[in-house]
Parts: sequence; structure tokens; C-alpha cells
Amino acid sequence: MKSVALVTEYNPFHNGHLYHAQQSKSITDADVSIAIMSGNFVMRGQPAIYNKFTRTHMALSAVDLVVELPALTSLSAGPYFAETAVKVANYLGVSHLCFGSESGEINEFLNLADKLQSLENSPTFLEKSKEGKSYPRILSELIPDNDLLASPNNTLGLSYVRAIKQHAPTIQPWTISRKNSKHHDAEISHDAFASGSSIRKSLEHGNNAWQNVVPQSILKHYGQPHISLEDTFNFLKYAILSNDAKSLANIYTMNEGLEHRILQKIEQATNFSQLMTLLKTKRYTYTHIQRILMNILLNFKQQDIINDIQGVRILGMTSNGQQYLKQIKKTYPNRSYITQVNKQNAHLFKDEIHATKIYNFISKQTATDFNTPVIRV
Repeated sequence: MKSVALVTEYNPFHNGHLYHAQQSKSITDADVSIAIMSGNFVMRGQPAIYNKFTRTHMALSAVDLVVELPALTSLSAGPYFAETAVKVANYLGVSHLCFGSESGEINEFLNLADKLQSLENSPTFLEKSKEGKSYPRILSELIPDNDLLASPNNTLGLSYVRAIKQHAPTIQPWTISRKNSKHHDAEISHDAFASGSSIRKSLEHGNNAWQNVVPQSILKHYGQPHISLEDTFNFLKYAILSNDAKSLANIYTMNEGLEHRILQKIEQATNFSQLMTLLKTKRYTYTHIQRILMNILLNFKQQDIINDIQGVRILGMTSNGQQYLKQIKKTYPNRSYITQVNKQNAHLFKDEIHATKIYNFISKQTATDFNTPVIRV
């Protein structure tokens, strides 16, 4: 069976995701679509608005198989996020990976990926690196006014292409254009499509605008949001104050010296929003700081980085997805495709189990990796 992987968060699932899933399967002529989905914490540095099991139910309205992206990866910047997602896709034996972008032209990504490979080995690049310039700044100086480097979906797509070239050359990358909304749009302005940000805002504020931009067949899964960033604050404050600067310095994605600023500002903050205002500097984006804070909350350390995939957690499947799973189990009999977490295999997913425990502790949800079997539709 020919398969296409989609790296997703579905936070929450909406019509743009439905379009992406349908078009990806169509343009690649795939028999099965696989969502490699962030679990209970997402790349923006936030807890997901709904837990991973609710979002799996949503996803199975459009894809055949849902697998969990490792939790630490979900709280990573683009290159490592993309690299691990591609390794998961390769572990699942996929033939294609399709991502959304503002460009919609895969050859542009392939050509720029090759150009970047050459640039990074050039004397000019090395000289600028020695000057202490950041990677994005060097690229902006060496490749000015490049549209592929000007939007978050394009830059993440470029990371997928580069990761495929390096780690999974048998996978064919594809891309499709995003539909009618920008990645960070704050308001719902289209009658069928909207950004995840605007939908979360609509759900959190209790208005019904979101109902027009999600698949009508799965409306029942969109209830009261489980959790918000503000809900994490007291737990985060306790986690920060339970550490000293030396231990915080070992937190995954922590920048040198930022641990001192966090320890100083947490004493002054009374909520999450105020803490972000106190921590923000020109050097760090809000997203980067939020990822660090979530990594503190979850106690993810630098040494927890995953280099090789030892197993994948299957969250849900359709009958078509189940057929594909049977096929790859025969093709790769020594690989671990886990549909039910238990004591024997739990070591493969310790970070994901821990992230779910913390998510549930804050949100008062009760679905865990042990009491929730694979979701079938």
C-alpha cells in the first residue's frame, strides 16, 4: 500500500487540515494517510487545547492512521522537530510526506535545500558563524528576499525536505498551498477556513464562529477547552522555584544565562501572561520562551534528546489504517508499533506518559496512555 505522512498538531482539527489530508492523498495517489501528531503539548510551546485522544478522534475523520510524535520533539524548534518527524515517517515505511506551505511548489524547496547545503560549507558562511551571527541572520544576509525563508510554514517545510534528503531519501516530499488563512491569523474572517490560533481564541471565548470552519461531522468532539497556558502558571511557578540555576541550565532548549532571568522574573509574575512580558527580549521569540517554560514544567532535559526511533505509539486507526499496520508489521517484524501501552513497552514512551500525567494533573482529564486503548473508527 502506498502511504503519505502528514506531520500535524490538529490543535484543533479544522477544515484546512481536512483539505490538506484530502489533497495529500490525492496528489500522491496514496492508499493510506498517516498523521504523525503532537501529543498533549505542541510546538508553539503550549498544552494542546484538547488532549491527544480527543484530537485523534477528530483526525480519524480524515486520515487512516494517527501516531504520536515524541513529546520532546513537539517542544522543539523546526530543524529537530522536522528531523524526528521524518525519522518516524521512515520507521512507518511511508513513501511520501506532504506538508502545507505558502509556496505550494516542491521544486522551490528542493532547489533551496541544495543551495543551503552548499552555502553551509562555504567560507563565507563559516566566517559569519565565527562572528557569532545566528543561523537565520546568516541566511537572510546570504539569501536576501527569499520568500521561502519569510514564513513559518515554508521554513518548516524546508526543514522537512532537508531532513528527508539526509535521513530518509526513499521518501518523496510534496507540498500543497495553505487555504485562505495565514498561520497566525487572530480572527476568523473566512466562511470555511481559519487558522488554528483564531479557532482556539473562538473556543476559549465561548463564541460559535469556530463552528463554520471545522468539519460538521465531528462537531461533537469540540467541547469546553481542556486547558490553557494560564492554567499552567501555578504548576510552572512551583517547577521553576523547585530548581536552582544549575539544574535549570540543563533543561532542554534552555539558552545560556536565561535560567537566571527566569528565576528572577518568576518572583515578580502573578500569571503566565505577565511572566512572558517580563521574560521577553529582542533576542528570544515568544514561542521560544514558551517552549522553554513547558520543558521546565515537564522537566525535559538536554540529555533526553532522541536520536533513533525505537518504537511508535499508534493512537488511532481506521480499517484501512489497520490493514496498513498489518502490512508494515510483516515488512518490518523487528520494529515496535504499539497500540496498547503496558508495563513491558512503557519504557519506549516514558516522556509521552509523563507529559500526559502532567497534562491531566492540570486539566483534570482522566484518559491516560494505559487506560486508553487504540481508537478505532
